[in-house]
Amino acid sequence: MRLPWEQIKTLVFIQDGILRTVPMAALYNNTSKQFLVEKYAIATSPSLSLTAPKKLNRQENRALILGLTKQAEIDQQIYSALGNVPLEIKAVQSEFPNSKPLVDDAFNPESVKKELNKRVYPIIHIATHAEFGTIPEDTFIVTGNNNKLSINDLEKALRQVNGGSGSVELLALTACETALGDERAALGLAGVAVQAGVRSTLASLWSVPDESTPIFITEFYTSLRSGMSKAEAVRAAQLKLIHAKKTSEINHKYDNPAYWAPFIVIGNWL
Repeated sequence: MRLPWEQIKTLVFIQDGILRTVPMAALYNNTSKQFLVEKYAIATSPSLSLTAPKKLNRQENRALILGLTKQAEIDQQIYSALGNVPLEIKAVQSEFPNSKPLVDDAFNPESVKKELNKRVYPIIHIATHAEFGTIPEDTFIVTGNNNKLSINDLEKALRQVNGGSGSVELLALTACETALGDERAALGLAGVAVQAGVRSTLASLWSVPDESTPIFITEFYTSLRSGMSKAEAVRAAQLKLIHAKKTSEINHKYDNPAYWAPFIVIGNWL
């Protein structure tokens, strides 16, 4: 029996060990001169038992947007200001008009917990720095007022959200290296989110340049709202940067895999 390869649209990878750090989208076919993502949408799963594919409810137009634009200092380490985060926030708000933004000083562990307990947010978008250490206490996202939200507190907050963690259909972490992790966290902050019950997570495997992220995010959410699956929306955003040289308003250097390859969708890819 011949398999209908031409009907395959999405590849789902269950990676282990060092392979977790490999962005499958950037695998290159030297014969066809194409990256793998130019042919297929790509998703990642810590394990199939953690994934329950379900289409996104596109009638919802509400997101909780958490962002940091200012320089921060955590445990004597300086985290640079993120000047392009306002553009990223604006891109999310344009697609989800009823969004609630918590930015800089308004973005802190207590305000996040309070907002998640008060209202159901199908989408949570976090634009800040992240740090992944060898122990849970050293793994966190940077919040306003030189504070931090640890991986344990994030997991606890997600398990206690209004409507249950399953009500969060997408958690987007556009921070540095949010997909990396150890055996405990599977795929880092993103893996913990999926284990806590969030249906899917958009995260990055390595440090992502601040200036190209708003372009990626804008294309991702526009594609998602148009009816694409999450994996297809990631692909559309990656293709936008891959074809940067064909678009006058995009910096040509963004076609380099360093700018688009680290973004992956984990969990429910629909």
